[in-house]
Amino acid sequence: MLLFLITSLLSSGLPIVQAWGGWNFQNDRVWKLEALGIQEEKNLLVLTAQTLGRVLNETRFLMVEFCVIEAAALVAWLRNQIKLSTVLFTSREQIKTFVRSRKLTVIGFFEDLHEGTVELFYELVKDFPEVPFGMTENRRIWIQYGITIDSMVVFQQGVIVHFEECEEDRHILRDLSKIIKFFTMDLVIEYSVETMDQIYDMHIRNHILLFISKNSTEFGALVQVFESVAQEFKNKIIFLIVNTDEVDNTHVLEYFQISSWDIPGIRILNVTKNMRYRMPAEEITFKNMNSFCENFLNGLAKQQLPSENIPKDWDTKPVKVLVGKNFKEVVFSHKRNAFVMFYAPWSYECKTLLPILEELGKKYHYHESVTIAKIDITANDIHQTFLEKYPFFKFFPAKTDLVVPYNGEYTLDAFIDFVEKEVKFQMESEEWSFEEEESDEQEDLSVQDWGEIKEEL
Repeated sequence: MLLFLITSLLSSGLPIVQAWGGWNFQNDRVWKLEALGIQEEKNLLVLTAQTLGRVLNETRFLMVEFCVIEAAALVAWLRNQIKLSTVLFTSREQIKTFVRSRKLTVIGFFEDLHEGTVELFYELVKDFPEVPFGMTENRRIWIQYGITIDSMVVFQQGVIVHFEECEEDRHILRDLSKIIKFFTMDLVIEYSVETMDQIYDMHIRNHILLFISKNSTEFGALVQVFESVAQEFKNKIIFLIVNTDEVDNTHVLEYFQISSWDIPGIRILNVTKNMRYRMPAEEITFKNMNSFCENFLNGLAKQQLPSENIPKDWDTKPVKVLVGKNFKEVVFSHKRNAFVMFYAPWSYECKTLLPILEELGKKYHYHESVTIAKIDITANDIHQTFLEKYPFFKFFPAKTDLVVPYNGEYTLDAFIDFVEKEVKFQMESEEWSFEEEESDEQEDLSVQDWGEIKEEL
């Protein structure tokens, strides 16, 4: 008794729903079974050699239990089904007509259509029932395509997009599978649980992601721009849309540190090296995205790192330079108060505020308890929950892990008033805490004295 999962090699237009381990018909189930000449017992289909072929024509996957048939006979039968689904060409004109009339095709050029490297071709046919396959052993056609050894060629709308010389090596099958998966997918793909494995199994390792809410008013327009850029970088970068409304995508947002202020936003990921890049522009336009992709491919894009290196002179100037590696050490030192600007170097508003921050830094350069600092939030992952739309400012009081947000005007006087108020509040808090400690000590002494008096009595 043998149990096999068979992959259908043919397809038809009948409206039939696939089901694991059985069938589900959308319309009249009984009528459909009768039309195909299939009997049913206890919700299981009873198939014969003839009806098995009919069922395979209607579905991609089918779990079948073989009670008498020999394994060798089954393999031979399956191989015959594969051959029937593959077009055999005898002239180049036939191949030209075939590949031009279809979006994607794969043609095998083999010396022997029964054994050898053709076995890999049959494996490929089995895995992609939705892709038209053809083959030829005609040497005259080989010469016309410049082929000298067994090869598999991928055509996209009549144009050769991949050429693979065959050896009896399984890695060829794996690589070709990735290439075919890529070309069968849309130019722009929505990232989801269903497409995740397919995306990461493709041969292109550079991914650009558009983080956007499907319910936003700008969704249609931005996706259109995204698709336009995708045309320019086809076969170089995979373009993905991440719906930020989808709960299942939360882990993706966390990985790229996408906050509500970053939506809509653009990121690039190199899967092989696990390197992330943030688009150096606030506005999502064709020009900005196009430049971002070109700079990335040319090695000019700025990588989004857990931390930049600490500059040698980071603490010598009025405004201290913070990075991921020294951020916590400075702002949560419990020794000094810190007023920090979180900025993006390409933001126009950030650029206009940096000179004002320099003036603020000069005022507190020699202050005994105040540090003025800045950090490029686009290049350093500080893993904090208080991130907002840049630029933004936070005050980190000494001797506590509390964070005080700044919500005032972006002027020098407003910054000074805020810092002075927070410093005064911290000093008063320390005095109150000190007085409370003294009171507690006096109370403890009083209790101790009263205990000694009681002992004397």
